Amino acid sequence: MDPDRLKEMSVGFVRGSGAPIPSRPSLVMIHGAGGCGRLWQGQVRLMEDSVNAVALDLPGHGGTAGKVPQTLEGYALWLSDVLAAAFPDPVFLMGHSMGGGIVLETALADPRRVRGLILAGTGPVLSVSPAFFEGFNTRFEETVDRLVGYGYGPGADSEMIREGARLMKSAGRETVIADFRACDRFDRRKDLDRLRLPCLIVCGEKDRLTPPALSRSLHEAIRGSRLALLPGVGHFAMIEAPRAFSRRVREFILSVSSPSGSSV
Repeated sequence: MDPDRLKEMSVGFVRGSGAPIPSRPSLVMIHGAGGCGRLWQGQVRLMEDSVNAVALDLPGHGGTAGKVPQTLEGYALWLSDVLAAAFPDPVFLMGHSMGGGIVLETALADPRRVRGLILAGTGPVLSVSPAFFEGFNTRFEETVDRLVGYGYGPGADSEMIREGARLMKSAGRETVIADFRACDRFDRRKDLDRLRLPCLIVCGEKDRLTPPALSRSLHEAIRGSRLALLPGVGHFAMIEAPRAFSRRVREFILSVSSPSGSSV
């Protein structure tokens, strides 16, 4: 992993304070619709003792320059370019929600750059209710508050939800709408059997935005995949249950990276 190269490419990112350790696996985290790398801050801190962890801002989000792609395939093309430039070795890709669709697209198109996948709160198809598009156009802030509040589980505290809504609002109406349009166009159900990579699928049992049924469908379609359902938490499991989430991700990465690890 080359942080200086990321800066040269005007890619915003969140990572730990230490220099990357070449002997460790690299984990690249991709956020969801209307988000940014800050959503992964807690996971970067929890994971940095065992992997080279970095959370990227997608184009037009956070600190990354560029236009917002109109499809998840467009995001994946950008991600492949970033991996080629700044990550000399194959990496573990972890994506949440829309980010899960992006890393799926990347793995299908450019599997040589991927060592393993972690798909969090996502699915092979990411349909969006027309009511949300109407709300984004006419009552943007109110609709974001409703969407984010609906996404968190019953135990989430109010400040956690408010911060999530603040981050999405800061992306702006046009970016949020473009991201959800891209999600609504996404459908890879017919392509999952082509994946030949180690894969961990993580979902909150109380996720109402991408329900566990979507994670189960991924698990059934991706040969050799592992499924972890986290009790009591919703769509933002990595924020609601950070230690339980990171433990499962770390165990997966280390098991794949060990000499006797899985090689699907």
